[in-house]
Amino acid sequence: MNKVKLTINYSLPPLKRRNIGPEEEEQETYPLLPIILYCKGRKTPPIEGLVDSGSDGLFIPRRIADFLGLERGAPVQSTGVDGAYDAFRTDVGIVIGRGGKDREADLGIIEATVPANDKDVPVLIGRHPIFDEYQIIFEEYKKRFIMNPKEKAL
Repeated sequence: MNKVKLTINYSLPPLKRRNIGPEEEEQETYPLLPIILYCKGRKTPPIEGLVDSGSDGLFIPRRIADFLGLERGAPVQSTGVDGAYDAFRTDVGIVIGRGGKDREADLGIIEATVPANDKDVPVLIGRHPIFDEYQIIFEEYKKRFIMNPKEKAL
């Protein structure tokens, strides 16, 4: 696995970028990581996932899983802000970074959770695999985060 150091500025969620108000209004920004998800020859265009230290793993909205044709694995109960919901496990490939040689890293195929019914939530990138492979430093005062590759993969 080719791991790269990344420094990424917080940004507005994609839907809020369209509705930017007057410049004096400060908009809430978030640690959004550029990613591409892939499976069996299909891949998403570059999208963003919210880096979420409170989440166990990768959470993918149902519409993205359907687009990639991901197979439904074991059914599970998952919990989130909205409470408990039915979900399933699946495997998906993930590339993180901004694109280009030395600016992205393919983390390979990992397990992801997908809600059984579509929920209007972003891609959540939890502790596995990101925190397993990288030291994550949130610099809230600078509105950015830094991902330093760990010397040894755990």
